[in-house]
Amino acid sequence: MSALALLLRLLYAALTAVAAAFALAPWTREAFVRYGKTRPPQTRHPAPAAALRWFASRTVPKNWFSHFYYVGAGLGALLLSDVGRWPWIGPGSGTHSAPWGLVPRLAALLGDQREAFASTPSAHAILALAMYNAHVLVRLKESVFDQPATDAKMHIGQYAVGLLFYTATPLALVVDAYDSPRPRPLLAWMAPAGMAVFAYASLHQWRCHRILFGLRRRSLSAPRQTGLYAIPSGDLFTQVSSPHFFCEILLYASIWIATGCQSTSVLWVVLWTAVNLGITARETHRWYRETFGDAYPRSRRALIPFVW
Repeated sequence: MSALALLLRLLYAALTAVAAAFALAPWTREAFVRYGKTRPPQTRHPAPAAALRWFASRTVPKNWFSHFYYVGAGLGALLLSDVGRWPWIGPGSGTHSAPWGLVPRLAALLGDQREAFASTPSAHAILALAMYNAHVLVRLKESVFDQPATDAKMHIGQYAVGLLFYTATPLALVVDAYDSPRPRPLLAWMAPAGMAVFAYASLHQWRCHRILFGLRRRSLSAPRQTGLYAIPSGDLFTQVSSPHFFCEILLYASIWIATGCQSTSVLWVVLWTAVNLGITARETHRWYRETFGDAYPRSRRALIPFVW
């Protein structure tokens, strides 16, 4: 395993552990986990020390989510333009003939030998990166042009974690392709299956986002309305409270499937996404039930249809 791959996996393991730990204590859950409509007023942050209470109150606009997608789209496109040209360089040309060789260069900074990255990335790794780029570009377009601007906040720590995630993930999608020059033979159905799951999740996430954006626009256009939020309905909202989170997990799982289920680094990405969004989905589900009471459909699960 290269030092770069190890660093990326440790990063996702650390983020997953911290998110799970923060979700356990009431004050860390309120201060650092909840955001947007589920985030309580700053006066309710019961941090045990003044310095922690100050840090817990440091927020940025939730609309800054678009920054994540700018970073992810930019770095993802740069990496794709790099590794996507490698199959056309010719046999035996090695990393030094690559256009930039970004991953080998980063690995060399961590002490890895460039010769260990002499193999060209597989077509499955390039496919995984292309799928990621398509997803991030859609989210960038939605966050910039479709999502209504609000006064919702998120903690500055969540903002930093988001920037870190969208910086690390494009690298995680391809690092194992260099790290395993002789991967196990891939089953022929894996790439088509991954793309099929990706298409399903992308379509339903787009539909669910349209439903949420439509509700938000209607509430913003009616300032005299008693409530700022309404119960979403339609598509996968008939089954779960956060179907867009469920689709996000499916999207990253589909990318892992497209790699032939062989990339351990991508599997860590899936694990972090599932834990992080699972915690957020639980808070969102709880908020819906507390806000709307008996009017909220009791048959809806939090995240996974018919399960949880």
